[in-house]
Amino acid sequence: MPRGYHASGRESQISTNYRAFPFGFAWNPDGKGRTAVRGGYGIASDRLFMTPLLEFRNNPPLRADATLGRQFGTQALYSLGDVSKPYLGYPVDPALALGLDPNNGIRGARVSLRAVNPNLRTSYVHNWFFGVQRDLGRGIIVEANYLGSAGRKLYNVTNVNRFAGDLLADNLFNGWNPSFSAIDMIESAGSSIHHGGTMQIRKLFTAGLTLQGAFTFGKTINDSDDLVSTTAFQNIGNRRAERAVAGYDVPSKFAWVAVYDLPFFRNTRKLAGAAFGGWQLSSTGILQAGNPITVFMSAPWPRGDFNADGFNNDRPNAPGPGTPRGGWRRSDYQKGIFNAADFPTPAPGADGNLGRNRFRGPGYAQVDLSIAKKFSLTERFTLQFRADAFNAFNRVNLNNPVTDLVNNNFGRSVGTQTPKSYQLGLRVMF
Repeated sequence: MPRGYHASGRESQISTNYRAFPFGFAWNPDGKGRTAVRGGYGIASDRLFMTPLLEFRNNPPLRADATLGRQFGTQALYSLGDVSKPYLGYPVDPALALGLDPNNGIRGARVSLRAVNPNLRTSYVHNWFFGVQRDLGRGIIVEANYLGSAGRKLYNVTNVNRFAGDLLADNLFNGWNPSFSAIDMIESAGSSIHHGGTMQIRKLFTAGLTLQGAFTFGKTINDSDDLVSTTAFQNIGNRRAERAVAGYDVPSKFAWVAVYDLPFFRNTRKLAGAAFGGWQLSSTGILQAGNPITVFMSAPWPRGDFNADGFNNDRPNAPGPGTPRGGWRRSDYQKGIFNAADFPTPAPGADGNLGRNRFRGPGYAQVDLSIAKKFSLTERFTLQFRADAFNAFNRVNLNNPVTDLVNNNFGRSVGTQTPKSYQLGLRVMF
């Protein structure tokens, strides 16, 4: 493994094999401009942004952070501090020593490290689209679209200095390289796939009314959601076990926008028109299914860390067939959708067979309402008054339930999202 971030001979180890291939078409089959058929395909790529690479400034020998703990052969010592003494009076573990070992680790302790795979490649994505749009007349337009994407060589950061069963013999972490604790490596081994569709209807502005509604459905599968944070693969040697619906997957969603100019006193120039005419009502709304959630155990070995690789947040075994997998109501999330006892503990050193993101949290629904009016002050200046009601019907949207087996609230939703709120505003336009 290269020691540090090499840049000899070129700017970085990152491949610059960028690619782009766009293609699209549009067809009017009836020749009257009322029907449109569109489609396209393209490949796009992008460079790795600098945020993950900037973490190399924290690598030894410029900086070294010791990892202390029973599993690493060092114990944290506790006492009251004293600002008049070196190190603020806190005791230093005698196992620690100043200086570096031959591998640039700290002598007498383990140090975390950020690394980059020397074979890092440029990530890229395939995108494709096909849709049909039809003008039904009277300002009504409908359309249906299919879209998909496939990500390849996607970036992620994961700890590669671990293997299953490491703690079984002596309860101590050894790792592949004993000079370090976590070695978080930037790699380009991720992938994703998405298939989805949308159905939309729009009513253009007629008789003071504009409407638009869209129903979106689809499914996204990947093996990692995050680039900047370290991806907690349960077993670094079995990444296929992480392939599941993405953490941001929303299988169905309906959204709408409606704007209506009230017809009352619209063309009246008298005082009644100035006060009661020109008001506009609008509404936006979202109804969507819940996001995926993952059951895990954050406790260290031996209570957690089931595969004994020295790092926590492992998944347990899947529950038996009698445990519900979905179809919960809001009251079920508040009471608890499952118990910790429903999830068997794997054998020591073994991975749990429960997949990632196997359950879903509660859905989300919100309707916002607003009313607005413009007052003409002069030929150049206009005053707008606006009143907004967010989550106007005060729908209680629950947070995802607690999924950490060690938490006493496991399986329960213990919080809610933003309740109803109001906003009043004045704006001068010129």
